[in-house]
Amino acid sequence: MRIGELAQATAVSRDTLRFYEERGLIAAQRSANGYRHYPAEMVQLVQFIKTAQRLGFSHALQVDADGQH
Repeated sequence: MRIGELAQATAVSRDTLRFYEERGLIAAQRSANGYRHYPAEMVQLVQFIKTAQRLGFSHALQVDADGQH
């Protein structure tokens, strides 16, 4: 799924998703034209990040490149 689809599915902005990617919280594959592509499982990860934030965790929360918490 592309960034707009992920943003819509998770109710976060594209800028927020880009920020998460810069911080290493999520990762996207890049197509030849430079578009970000996310696996469907990324919806659950972004929801996890949002839940962690509501519980008081900061963006210091990190995941490894395989998307493990």
